[in-house]
Amino acid sequence: MGIEKLPWHFLTHFFWLGVMGVDASSWTAEVPKSVSGLRGSCIVIPCSFNYPEPEKKPSEFTGIWFKGTHDTIYHPDSSNIIKDYRGRTELVGDLRQKNCSLRIDPLNDSDKGSFTFRIEMEDHNKYSYKEDTVSIAVSSSPDPPSLSVREEVKVGEVVSASCSMSHSCPSDSPLLTWSHSGTPSVQSHQLTNVQWEVTSSLTFSPSSTDHNQSLVCTAAYRGGKTVKSLKTLNVKYAPVDVKIEGVSSVKEGDSVELRCFSDSNPAAHSYHWHNSRGPLPTTGPTITLENVTRLTEALYCTATNREGQGNSSPLKLNVECK
Repeated sequence: MGIEKLPWHFLTHFFWLGVMGVDASSWTAEVPKSVSGLRGSCIVIPCSFNYPEPEKKPSEFTGIWFKGTHDTIYHPDSSNIIKDYRGRTELVGDLRQKNCSLRIDPLNDSDKGSFTFRIEMEDHNKYSYKEDTVSIAVSSSPDPPSLSVREEVKVGEVVSASCSMSHSCPSDSPLLTWSHSGTPSVQSHQLTNVQWEVTSSLTFSPSSTDHNQSLVCTAAYRGGKTVKSLKTLNVKYAPVDVKIEGVSSVKEGDSVELRCFSDSNPAAHSYHWHNSRGPLPTTGPTITLENVTRLTEALYCTATNREGQGNSSPLKLNVECK
C-alpha cells in the first residue's frame, strides 16, 4: 500500500501560510531554527523572505543557498554548486511569492550544519540573510511507528487499528504495511512546517487463532530501511475445539473416567454432560461412568465461558465383553 505523492505547489502553499508574518519593509527571513531528517530520505527547509519594496517590481529573482558562510549548495546555475550537492538540491518555493523553501534529496550525514539563504534581484539589491540560519540534524534510524489497537477484542467483531509515522519528506513518505489481513486506508497530513505524518488504519475481524499473536505494523523507507511496532492481541472467544479425552475401549462392567477439554479465552468456567436423552447430573470437566455396558450411550460435553459455549462431538465407548 502507499500514498499519493503530494504536489509541491500544495506543500509550498502550507509553508507560505505558516510564515506570512515577516516584515514587508525590511530584509527579513523566516526559517525554522532546525530541521531533522532521516539519512537516505529527503528533507524540506521551509523558508520565506522579505525586502524593502522598490518602486518597480524586480523583473528577475535569483535564490541561492549556502552551507556555512560560503559553500554554495543551491544555485540556478548548477556549475556554481559545490560537487557534493549537485543534483541533490531543489528550490521548491516560488521566489516571486517570497517563498524560498529548499529540498535536499537524498539527505546525507555530511548535511549536518547550518544553512543560509541569499536573494539577488535584477535592478535591485542583493542580500544574504545571515541572521536567519537553519541547522540540519541527520538521524541514521527512525523511531518506531506509533501503533494503537484496543487491549481486548472479540472474535467476529470489527476492530480498527492505527499506525502512524512522522517524517520529513512529504514527497516520499514511508510505506506502512500490516501483518494481518484486513482493509487498510492511508492518510497523510502536515504536523508542523517541517514534519508530516502518514497514518494507516486497518479494519479487520480477529479469530481465535489471533489470540496472543502479535499485530505488527512495519514502516519501510526508500533504500530498504524498516522499523516495526507490535501489539499482542488479547482475543476473547467462546470455547472451540471442545473434545472428550479418556480411554475409548473398556470392558463391560468396569468404570471409566472421561475429561472434557476446550480452547477458549477466558477459560471455560463450567462443563455439562449429556447424552441423547438429556443432561446428566454430573457437572465439571470430568465424569465417571460406573458399570459400563454395551447399552451405554454416546456422551457429549458442553463447555461454557462468558463469551458463549461450545459442544464436543459424541464419544461412543467401545465396550468389550469380559
